[in-house]
Amino acid sequence: MANQHHGLVPYKGIEHLCELGPFRPGRFARLFSNLPPLYINPLTLHDIGKAGGKMEDKGTPNLTNKVPAGLIFFGQFIDHDITLDDSSSLTVSNSPEGTENVRTPTLDLDCVYGDGPGAHPYLYDGDGKLLTGADYADPGNSNDLKNHDLPRTPKGTAIIGDPRNDENRLISQLQLGFLRFHNKVLNTIAAKPNAPTGTPLFEEACRVVTWHYQWIVVNDFLRTICGNWIVDDILANGRKVYRPECLGTKEPFIPIEFSTAAYRFGHTMIPQKLMVKPGGVQHDVFGTTLGIGFKPVSSLDEVVNWAAVLDSGNGQFARAGAMDTKLAKVLLDLPFMPPTVPAFERSLAVRNLLRAQSFLIPSGEQVAEAIMAAGATEITTGMIETVREEGDKLGFPKATPLWIYLLAEGKAIGRMDENAQGQKKFVKGEGLGPVGARFVGEVIIGLLEHDSRSFLGANRNWSPMDTNDKIGSNGITNLYQLLTA
Repeated sequence: MANQHHGLVPYKGIEHLCELGPFRPGRFARLFSNLPPLYINPLTLHDIGKAGGKMEDKGTPNLTNKVPAGLIFFGQFIDHDITLDDSSSLTVSNSPEGTENVRTPTLDLDCVYGDGPGAHPYLYDGDGKLLTGADYADPGNSNDLKNHDLPRTPKGTAIIGDPRNDENRLISQLQLGFLRFHNKVLNTIAAKPNAPTGTPLFEEACRVVTWHYQWIVVNDFLRTICGNWIVDDILANGRKVYRPECLGTKEPFIPIEFSTAAYRFGHTMIPQKLMVKPGGVQHDVFGTTLGIGFKPVSSLDEVVNWAAVLDSGNGQFARAGAMDTKLAKVLLDLPFMPPTVPAFERSLAVRNLLRAQSFLIPSGEQVAEAIMAAGATEITTGMIETVREEGDKLGFPKATPLWIYLLAEGKAIGRMDENAQGQKKFVKGEGLGPVGARFVGEVIIGLLEHDSRSFLGANRNWSPMDTNDKIGSNGITNLYQLLTA
């Protein structure tokens, strides 16, 4: 059976095309097609990213001060919502224009809804609600673990819109949280006077759920990872880099530089161990309790209490790993990879570096200079030189792979925030630096602005406090509230 873990979908191989071809919806595309590709000896990449090498986080884990660990897994959930490349290869040069994105490049929760009740009726109960494990539980047994799990086949396969959302227990429980939230929203709407029924009820519930999700992506996730200053600047002054209209289309697309490098920042923020109950035991991320994915919940110890990994308001939650050039040891020797696989292919760091190189991605320095030239005044030549020096220390004396550059930028420069006087300040290790934040923020906000069905595309005055869409007495404005509604 093919390995279905994050980034490890089957490689079918495609013909290599180095030039930027005509834009085709549903494909990846280059954002920096005029920049030369970076080439580094693959054996050098193997050595730098290997287990026990320069990228392994050794000793006491370096954690952020304020970033909840659960938010990093939410970043993985977002990734699964907008991208799925099941055709590229690590062993040939790949063309983004020839690589199909199986997911819609919009934040539409197709990983939750599939293509709806008509196309995927097995996800639904017949009344517009999404099935959960509780629908298969023994009604006479309140201790049935199915009550805390996704719906599954008799063999344990999750019945969900995207099988990748069962690859670890955190993302599996996130998926379950969104299934439950949809059902709560549908019940809330149905209880209103003169409420719609049938298909109109389902569609209205989908809109409300999706807009809450999108709001949280922008105002919880992006603001935490990229900083308020960058997010506010993009929303107020527009995008400087991610502009699909420059490719002659209004259709949103996923830049290949984003999917193979910029959006892989979260790998450095995954801790080796994680606590999923307040004050509970620290479990290995891929250990026996949290599992290695694609299995039913077998113990209450595996059920995530979201107050342990997200900020419930008391500040008592597990922190994400710091943004730096180190990865947890387990990510450099992935335990779910077959033992026959070469050591370099078991390292997530090496896989990231090889994948980006196979798509002819430019260096981080080249991308930083291009974004600065596009009008991003928060980036300076001094910053670029500082990050280049970090790359040199790691073993990249001439130019730094884009993924490594953005990790090093987060470490050496830090996330850009504002102090009480409105002056810029940088907090090292707490998130993406200026180049990474601008890139990631513009792509995600751009996907929303180019989607006429999103809240930024359809109604920019909407908020979760909208009278018609408010859920509960206080509304839902962050991920913790959504998952515990």
